[in-house]
Amino acid sequence: MKRYGFSIPCLGFLLVHCLCLGMAAARGASAPKYSFVVFGDNQFATNSPTSGVPERMAIPKVIMELHPDFILHTGDLMDHGRDAIAYERFVAYYRDMLATLPFFPTMGNHDAGYVGIRNYKAYLREQLFKRNPAVYGPGYSKEVTLWFEDDPVDYPTRFDSPRVSEFKARVPSGVCFKTCYAFRFRNAYFISLEQGTRWWTNTPLPWLEKHLKQAAEDPGVEYTFVYMHHPMYSSVMAENPPDPKRPGVGECIAPVRASYEDLFRRYDVTMVFSGHTHLYDRFYVPDDGHATHTDPPASSFPNDEKGIHYLVTGGGGGALDRGHWRHGPSEAYQQNRLCAHHVTEVQVRDGGLTVRIHRVKGSAEKYQHTVFDTFSIGR
Repeated sequence: MKRYGFSIPCLGFLLVHCLCLGMAAARGASAPKYSFVVFGDNQFATNSPTSGVPERMAIPKVIMELHPDFILHTGDLMDHGRDAIAYERFVAYYRDMLATLPFFPTMGNHDAGYVGIRNYKAYLREQLFKRNPAVYGPGYSKEVTLWFEDDPVDYPTRFDSPRVSEFKARVPSGVCFKTCYAFRFRNAYFISLEQGTRWWTNTPLPWLEKHLKQAAEDPGVEYTFVYMHHPMYSSVMAENPPDPKRPGVGECIAPVRASYEDLFRRYDVTMVFSGHTHLYDRFYVPDDGHATHTDPPASSFPNDEKGIHYLVTGGGGGALDRGHWRHGPSEAYQQNRLCAHHVTEVQVRDGGLTVRIHRVKGSAEKYQHTVFDTFSIGR
């Protein structure tokens, strides 16, 4: 197992953070202990940071304005990850944000493909082991513990490999490129899956269970977050393959849910973030399966480990999924949704979480963000 320690964040940010804590305490408010932002599906082109969508470059401005401790990304960093300069351009486009905040990505289907994954994995190593430590600075090695390439199994790396069938019981697709990783930050555990579409569910189940179990058995871990690309619940995607006679054709969510949901429930995952659909979708799925949809949306939930929150946060710049709402099992758990560019902010407080969805409009030069949705877990 490879286990790495490094630190968060710079002294200047800590001083500002402490001042904010003091001000909140003076007002009698419960100030966040720390926060992070989640977004995905910016889908940059190599020849343009906006491609006619100015919000792509407004989003990093909004994120830096929110002053999170770090960022999670739910995949599709580039439109064509196979391009040789794809991740060079990604780093150039997000230069200011990446020089300011730790950034933890996951792979999307636009990042995938045999060449794309090779490019993405080279970028991922650079991001996790060079850029992030440079942002964190020295002296905080206990803040983050990272596990990367800690699965010793030699998995097939081609879908046409004759070895794929023997690995299907271990990894849903039979293939793994080992871009999945996990890290612990303070009282939370984060797991990034290698999973682009339902055909690229490449995260080994024993590896996933090992980390979920490790999080559940750690008395210092209060929350477990999973971030992945393809949704498990959706208001716009089909539940099952569109044509029953052709089960291998067409996008759908049930096969991905069948791969992972039992493990998420068994080990009391707090929240699952995904992208792939270019909108905001929020679901609360209790362990006993009873319907939770309310109108207006529920805004407060107990922290009782009896259900999982699924958030699709794919409003980072890709063409928006306007309309096309579907009826299906996800509907029973639907809490809220928004078809707009946005970022998700999670504040970790004493005894609970506060989640806010910031709708983003405008460009890097002139932008605005407003809170569309907010909900809390625990106190």
